[in-house]
Amino acid sequence: MLEAENLECVRGQRRLFHGLSFALAAGQMLWVLGPNGSGKTSLLRLLCGLLRPEAGTVRWQGADVRAAREEFHADLLYVGHTPAVKDDLSGRENLRFGLAQAGIGADKAEVDGALRQFGLRGREDLPARALSQGQKRRVALARLALGRARRL
Repeated sequence: MLEAENLECVRGQRRLFHGLSFALAAGQMLWVLGPNGSGKTSLLRLLCGLLRPEAGTVRWQGADVRAAREEFHADLLYVGHTPAVKDDLSGRENLRFGLAQAGIGADKAEVDGALRQFGLRGREDLPARALSQGQKRRVALARLALGRARRL
């Protein structure tokens, strides 16, 4: 369960939002809409513990994410605006390269399984430049998920 209670976000001298509360159970999602500069990315950064709220609390599995930072981040997969995927490499190559950078090895079957898990079956060998932005984010999420699984 991810819970936000009375969140307030101030950036610079501008209050982006306040009094924001919601609770999401496993399998649920939150659709965040708003014009540029309204705080959508700031909200995501607050929820991930990358930004501190001006007021309010974010809880994961009942614990304040600030107090349970390590446990929370062990469960978290987050990709921002730039997914850190190299256009000249295939999805498979991006995963193996990213994992190697983190000192984690993975064989072809593990890499292909992670790509399939994120809906990229049949696209494993395409250069990332041929993928949509959403598919590039899936490559990044597959890399994060596989890396986390290999560290456990």
